[in-house]
Amino acid sequence: MGSAYAQTPFRDTSGLTLNGIEWCEENYQLYTFIGNDFFEHHQHSIESRLCGNLYNDDLWLYSEHDRYQKLIEQSRMYYNLEIQESLDEAKKGIVDTKPVNMEEIPQEVAQQQKELEKSIVESKSNEININVQETEETEIDNLEGGGCLIATATYGSEMAPQVQLLREIRDNQLMNTDSGASFMDGFNQWYYSFSPYIADMERENPTFKEMVKIGITPLLSSLSIMSYAESESDVISYGIGVILINLGMYVAAPVMIGYKIKYCRI
Repeated sequence: MGSAYAQTPFRDTSGLTLNGIEWCEENYQLYTFIGNDFFEHHQHSIESRLCGNLYNDDLWLYSEHDRYQKLIEQSRMYYNLEIQESLDEAKKGIVDTKPVNMEEIPQEVAQQQKELEKSIVESKSNEININVQETEETEIDNLEGGGCLIATATYGSEMAPQVQLLREIRDNQLMNTDSGASFMDGFNQWYYSFSPYIADMERENPTFKEMVKIGITPLLSSLSIMSYAESESDVISYGIGVILINLGMYVAAPVMIGYKIKYCRI
């Protein structure tokens, strides 16, 4: 049953891998923005459906040290249920395009859920001192990470070096400072208002995809400067520098070129 889907970097033959769980975390904010359109955006992939199941599982907010392992185990349960549902729907001539509906299979889910909750309770009993503030901060961090949709669509994979660069700058520089975290909060609100549509257009139009690649390459090169930021002041000063560089490349330079062309014609 587990071999119904070929392995990917985010999923093996039994469920999500650690990379898969991290991919779910990066896409969680997108899911909260666009709801069930999230699955259509990811072409109803098994990975997106597994993430959808985890997003709606109480375990998603579990934040102790073994969180990833618990989520991986839970994804295996949903993986088996997804395959079973697909087989059942295939017999009926129905296309499986959504996560498993837990209400349709209450006995199977309930039994496996009880076993998982029991193991969680046993794990919690071994933890004497729980820092509530750290727990809340961990949950907030999980919500703040968003996928680099345009870069991923442009370079074809979440594992592309350019996408990894953006992720590392976000996680290692920006999210580790107050000013960087504040910037990301506002930026994400703006970015996710249009990026899903740009990413979809790239997948549908190879020419547009190449145009976007040409357009964002200078931006990515300038952002690499941020990898040298090691403090709050560095993030602010380097950030201002990157903004000025990009204003020069994307605004000032085209204006000057347009002006010179118009002047030459005169």
